[in-house]
Amino acid sequence: MFNNFNDVSVTGSAGEANVYIAGDSGKMYYSFENGASETWDYTTPGSGSAINAVDFHDVRSGHIVDGNKSVFVTDDGATWNKIGLADANVNFYGVDSDGPDDVWVSGGGGMIFHWDGSEWTPTDTGDAGLRDIEVTDDDSTGYTVGGGGKVYALGGGDWTQEETPAGENLKAVVRGGTDIAVGSGGTILEK
Repeated sequence: MFNNFNDVSVTGSAGEANVYIAGDSGKMYYSFENGASETWDYTTPGSGSAINAVDFHDVRSGHIVDGNKSVFVTDDGATWNKIGLADANVNFYGVDSDGPDDVWVSGGGGMIFHWDGSEWTPTDTGDAGLRDIEVTDDDSTGYTVGGGGKVYALGGGDWTQEETPAGENLKAVVRGGTDIAVGSGGTILEK
C-alpha cells in the first residue's frame, strides 16, 4: 500500500491522534486512529504528482503542496480541494498551515508565498530552492531553509538572509525553545 514518503503531520492528543503522511506517488495517507494497523486510508488529490509537504493547523484542517505547483486544503482530513496559486512557475516544497487564511509556501527559485484568505503574496529571495518553511501563528517571525545552507528569517515583515556555517542543502526547519534546521550530510543548525 505504501510508497516513499515526503512528510508527516500528527494532530490531536496522545491516544486520540490523527496521522497524515505525504506520499511521493501523489497519495495522502491518513489514519484517524493513532496510525494503528488496519486503520489507514488514502486519497489522491490533484493529478497524482508527489505530495511534497503537509501541515495542519487543527485536528483535521490543513494544507498540502504537490510537485505540480498546487496547494490543497482540507477541513475533514480526507477530502482535499485545490486553492489557487496562479502563475507561480516554481515547484513547491514546504508548507506551513497556521489557519484557513494564513498559509505559507516555500518553493524553487527562492520563492515564498503567503495566503491571507483572499490573495497570495509572493516574495522572491532570488536564491536557491527553499525546502521548508515555519512561521509563527502571528506571522511576526519565521524561517525558511534550502539549497547551499541558505536560511532566511522573517522579521518586521521582511525576509532576510542569515549567515550560517553550513554549505550543505538544508531540508527541514522547526521552531521552539531552540530553532533547528537539518539537512544533507548530517547537518544540524541550532539557534
